[in-house]
Amino acid sequence: MSGSPAKKAPRHQSLTSPTDLQNVRVEEFLATKALSPNSQKAYRRELLTFLAIVNKPFARIQSRHIVQYKVQLTEKLAPSSVNRALSALSSFFDWLEEAYGNPNPTLTIRQNKLPLPPARDLSDAELEALFEALENRPNLTKVRDKAVFAALRHGLRAGEVASLNLGDYDGIRLHIRVAKDDSSGHVPLDAPGRDAINTYLQQRRETGESFNPTSPLFLSHSPVPNTPPRFGYQGIYYFIKELGEMAGVANLTPHRLRHTFATQLLLTGMEPLHARTLTRHKSEVSFKRYAKRALEAAAERAFYRAIGEEPPTL
Repeated sequence: MSGSPAKKAPRHQSLTSPTDLQNVRVEEFLATKALSPNSQKAYRRELLTFLAIVNKPFARIQSRHIVQYKVQLTEKLAPSSVNRALSALSSFFDWLEEAYGNPNPTLTIRQNKLPLPPARDLSDAELEALFEALENRPNLTKVRDKAVFAALRHGLRAGEVASLNLGDYDGIRLHIRVAKDDSSGHVPLDAPGRDAINTYLQQRRETGESFNPTSPLFLSHSPVPNTPPRFGYQGIYYFIKELGEMAGVANLTPHRLRHTFATQLLLTGMEPLHARTLTRHKSEVSFKRYAKRALEAAAERAFYRAIGEEPPTL
């Protein structure tokens, strides 16, 4: 018994729907970007949301559609959130134009002008309180916590610290391989920072642990079953939050330690280019907040020198 021959799709009819093709292009684009998992998730969300709303093939998406979408976002989101969405679209359509020759509808779109946010660095008194609080951490985690704090106060993001392996520390510097916006690089550690990490690693050696370069640099003391015992992003975040509560430092986050590192480098008189290399900021605009804070502090010191007074302290 012979069956009916399968009908072939007309030559002009695509076997892949426009939506499927757009999803494929989004994934292709993300594969070309060195993004952290969180950033990749955010990019995917922004792009797929826009494509679902505009509901048109790439070739028919025009600047007016981007403008209309911007208006919709402006009605419900903060200007900074609108800019993040527009930045994702601009990056994607830049890539699409280069890779496939599609017209770029974002070329005439301008992002919102935002005031430069202030640096949220910690005062010397707050840092001292945090170091004192570290001494009161539970004995089980104290040595590890000091080592993690050392990495964070050298400007690493929490996700970068969580991703560090034993092979990423050479006794002098940390090698950041997994980083936001492809901001990988090397960060040298000061003597107290090296001592903190070396002491932690020595403690682990004394337990008989066999070191492997791909093993986590920082271990969790309450690992999830059947997963590597890595001290992850959430664990680091909550550790720093608890440390802030112990020290009486309000609203402490890992990122405030990054702000403090950047500001202190500039306050010492380091060339901004060198400081930015160590913090691995891709955006010069975002780095300017630290330069502004450092200039204000330097001007204040100069003021008190000029009038012959010691700078007052709170």
